[in-house]
Amino acid sequence: MSSEPKKTQWFDPPLREIQARQMGELARGESRWDVLLELARDEEIGALRGRIHFVSGNLHRLSGWIFLEWSAKDIETRFGEFSAQELWNLLDSLT
Repeated sequence: MSSEPKKTQWFDPPLREIQARQMGELARGESRWDVLLELARDEEIGALRGRIHFVSGNLHRLSGWIFLEWSAKDIETRFGEFSAQELWNLLDSLT
């Protein structure tokens, strides 16, 4: 009998299960970005995942799934710990 470990699948939730919330705007000079927090339930582990979207006109930057918490409130609290400079650093790393 083979006891190979179970392979974790790439997390890709169905669109109908995704929730997004406007979290504010980043602005520096002429540059303005809307910041959205996307949440999706990961049924395999029974928790919520979260990632950040940055949108400016036709431009869209997307982080990986950087949050993993039990509730939406926990993810929003963790998001709130990011300073504006940390969000700019994250955005810059995505370009």
